[in-house]
Amino acid sequence: MQMLMGMWVAQIAAAVARLGIPEAIDGGARDADAIARAAEADPAALYRFLRAAATAGLVVETEPRTFALTPLGECLRRNAPDSVADFLIAETAPGHWLPWGRLADAVKRGGEVASETLGVPVWSYYAQHAEEGLAFARGMGNLSAMVSHDVARVYDASRFRRIVDVGGSQGILLRALLAQAPDARGVLFDLPEVVAHAAPDPRIEIVSGDFFTDCPTGGDLYVLKSILHDWPDERCDVILRSVHRAAPAGATLLLVETILPPAPQPSPVTFMDINMLVMLGGRERTAEEYGAMLQRSGFAMQRVIPTGGLFGLVEAVKI
Repeated sequence: MQMLMGMWVAQIAAAVARLGIPEAIDGGARDADAIARAAEADPAALYRFLRAAATAGLVVETEPRTFALTPLGECLRRNAPDSVADFLIAETAPGHWLPWGRLADAVKRGGEVASETLGVPVWSYYAQHAEEGLAFARGMGNLSAMVSHDVARVYDASRFRRIVDVGGSQGILLRALLAQAPDARGVLFDLPEVVAHAAPDPRIEIVSGDFFTDCPTGGDLYVLKSILHDWPDERCDVILRSVHRAAPAGATLLLVETILPPAPQPSPVTFMDINMLVMLGGRERTAEEYGAMLQRSGFAMQRVIPTGGLFGLVEAVKI
């Protein structure tokens, strides 16, 4: 029953963010009717909803009909440094939720079901549904914020002068790397509809384009975070060769990915792997598999760096 209700809990958590409950409570304890007014919600339904959110550990009923956020609920505040609000919203919206309802079909066919379920490939779906697409881009920003601190802590980027973030969305990881490389400049490269929402930064050049066909040239560090897991091997080869053409000899390539353990063992990365199967036909990989892929595309893997979190780093050099 707990497993069954897991899908309900996910939607409850996302609805807390969608309704702006953390902002309505605003750091203290607040009456349910006042929260309902702030959320523009039916008071009776909102109270029932808050009781369920309390059961999920997101809020606590401090006295009858009065609620405060828990530390877990604080993660659903939009401006919190460790916010996962947009990520939850994106993952429980129709673009992800509907394809996941056909998981068994994806396993039977051995490939993604999102295109058939949504009527178009997922990236086209997000282009057609701008609000949901923006939520997804911001959700990837949530993940970038979660991992950027870990990456900056374990990886020294101070030796680089031109850092190119390929498929970098809103540039959160790029900004973290530039913070430890005061003499460097950055290039944020992604699709036009994605970088259009990136915050301007005097140290960052924003370039739009398609990493399947070209990449900005002249970088001494190229970063790909959560890019290759979206795609099957043959498409990853195209992306890596595009980076290879743009990069000068000796340039460094840094992959930031969730890496499957080399031996079978329980790991949250296996859940991410199934998400890739359902949504995009991509997959998570072991470090050995990334090494073989890099070699095919003209890079030599140098080392694998654990972060202590969900993500790991694979560093390579252009041969």
